[in-house]
Amino acid sequence: MSAKHLKVEFDWVITAERVRSYKPSLSNFEFALEMMRVSPRKILHIAQSIYHDVIPAKALGLSTIWVNRRKDKEGFGATPPAIGHPDLEMPDLKTLVSIISFF
Repeated sequence: MSAKHLKVEFDWVITAERVRSYKPSLSNFEFALEMMRVSPRKILHIAQSIYHDVIPAKALGLSTIWVNRRKDKEGFGATPPAIGHPDLEMPDLKTLVSIISFF
């Protein structure tokens, strides 16, 4: 699991295997919200897929940041074509961390 390499303690680790559901299903997000007992308005979902992440997260009222690693590249990569509207777009996580660190 990636969490052990990040050297931070997580309050929750929710996996698709545990939920027995895979994105873009809303079940993953609904399970997480129920487990965390927090309003969707207090969640920021950061991910790289409009189809698998941004659209379902926004459907449940979560704020989203799209990590658009394919900017200036043709096509959608391995994900199905989709149109969604994230709250913010970043080219990579390093840029996002530098902005967050500023605050």
